[in-house]
Amino acid sequence: MSALLETPQAGGQARAMSRGSRRQYEATFDVVAEDLATVRSIVRGHLRWWRAGEDTVDRVLFAVNELLTNVLEHTAPDDSGRRQADILVQRVPGGITAVVRDRDPSPLERRNARPLDESGRGLALVRALVDESSVSKTDAGKDVWFFVADQESEPSD
Repeated sequence: MSALLETPQAGGQARAMSRGSRRQYEATFDVVAEDLATVRSIVRGHLRWWRAGEDTVDRVLFAVNELLTNVLEHTAPDDSGRRQADILVQRVPGGITAVVRDRDPSPLERRNARPLDESGRGLALVRALVDESSVSKTDAGKDVWFFVADQESEPSD
């Protein structure tokens, strides 16, 4: 399954590309607020295809959405004003892993939100909801990885 969406307003450049398989979904796209619901829907579809438990689905969707929102709100746009991200979600033995990669080399800023702050809790919430997580600097930006355990029915090969 492969999709390439053209955007005439962006000079005909690819705006999104994705691939899915029995145990993996990956996509590269411009992160825009209006598309986050679509990304969640696609990831939800794969998680259900893989027969992940509902609690796992909810936790993965929350974490993916929060990490993509962080790309949207906290990374610098490229020269064309775009904020691109890659997402990789995989069904692995014992659960689901996901990686969100951005193109901004700036390190993540750990914020301590005060009780009335309207932002600043996202990464802390992700870490509280997932079973494992890490952040790695890459040549192109950074990767935020997480794992959510899921003991529901595993897909057969």
